[in-house]
Amino acid sequence: MMSWRSWPVRCIFGVLILAHLAANAAVSEKSEQAENVVGGCTHEGGERVLLAIGVEDQLRREVEDRDVQIRRLEARLRSLEDVEKKVTELEAKFNSHRADTQTLNTTVKGIEQVLKRQESQDLAMQDTVQGIVSSLENPMDTGEMAFMFNCIMNMLMMTIPGLALFYGGLVRMQNVLSTVMQSFSICCLITVLWVTVGYSLSFAEGSPVFGGSSRFWLVGMDMTHGHPLKPEVPEPVFVLFNLMFAIITPALISGAFADRMKFGPMLLFIALWHVLVYCPLAHASWHPEGFLHDHGVLDFAGGNVIHVAAGISGLVASIMVGKRIGFGLETFHAHNMLLSVLGASLLWVGWLGFNGGSFPAGKMHLGALAMLNTQIAGATASLSWMVTEWIIRKRPSVLGIISGSLAGLVTITPGAGYVNNTGAFVFGLLAGPVCYFAAQLKHRFGFDDALDAFGIH
Repeated sequence: MMSWRSWPVRCIFGVLILAHLAANAAVSEKSEQAENVVGGCTHEGGERVLLAIGVEDQLRREVEDRDVQIRRLEARLRSLEDVEKKVTELEAKFNSHRADTQTLNTTVKGIEQVLKRQESQDLAMQDTVQGIVSSLENPMDTGEMAFMFNCIMNMLMMTIPGLALFYGGLVRMQNVLSTVMQSFSICCLITVLWVTVGYSLSFAEGSPVFGGSSRFWLVGMDMTHGHPLKPEVPEPVFVLFNLMFAIITPALISGAFADRMKFGPMLLFIALWHVLVYCPLAHASWHPEGFLHDHGVLDFAGGNVIHVAAGISGLVASIMVGKRIGFGLETFHAHNMLLSVLGASLLWVGWLGFNGGSFPAGKMHLGALAMLNTQIAGATASLSWMVTEWIIRKRPSVLGIISGSLAGLVTITPGAGYVNNTGAFVFGLLAGPVCYFAAQLKHRFGFDDALDAFGIH
């Protein structure tokens, strides 16, 4: 802002002073001229004297008017100086207030940043508390979940391609595609039935034989909490894990009537068997309200539900369907044993997840024990079957050693988590010769168990 003491004001004040001095000088000059006129012109008469006096009076009045104007200007100038002082003071106060306002704004911004940080910390703390509360209410175990995912993938590999290759290599060449097609189609069919009704009939609350309808089409499935039988993992993981059991069980039965059952009736039989046999067995054996579970029947990973059921069902199906043309009169040679070896190897790998993932809630150490026992029993049974065949037939065979491995894996399944390594060894040692002689019963009694589904299981 321009100060009242700046150069324009000073110039005006100087002009006024000069005008005042010039007026005084003019008055003095005119007074001297008048005196000279009066003194030197007395001879002109009284009129000129009067004229000079009038001029003098007029000049005096003008000077007085100029003095008044100058005094007014000086008064205004002083008032302007006072105003300038007040404006300067106001400017100083304004600047002071502005500085205070800037300081206050800076302080407010600092407080806002502190509040935002505190709010972020509060939100993070809230999320942490919610996570702790959630974990306490529903103790999900990410490590166990990852282990279950691995088991599920290995178990699916047991049926496709494991069992499909094993059975496909054992049949005659003209029946390879139909046998492989059976395993693949059963996998697809059981998946749809399991999601629709099978899971609910097996693991929902209901009667001692069948589960209820609360999980038909998986309605009400909890995405964040586990099933009471497996609370450490979300329910979808539990659904998928048990689906793998449901898939391989009827696929095992198909080995009993291989080479001779039409595809359409086979699918109808498998669908009815799943709903009427597998689901009630699973519910009765594994659900806490099932009548077998209530009577204390121990089945760690499906010895009764899967292998006994599949073996007996395969026997009945092979008798009902009838024998293959030429059974007992000619030898049905496996068309590609290498495929069967590859399939048996995949079954063995998947069986580790099959038994290892079946540990009860909160007892993952039993899963580790089950995997160890599975390996021991499978290897021991392979050797004992091979030795038995070597003694009886004077030479071992590839079919014998892979059949023995499956016999040991089947035998250890119901007790994989309940026995120690010595028990697993005994299971495998007995499984080889017992299952070998069981596989020969079809020749003694005349039923056509094509791929030894009954004899091994």
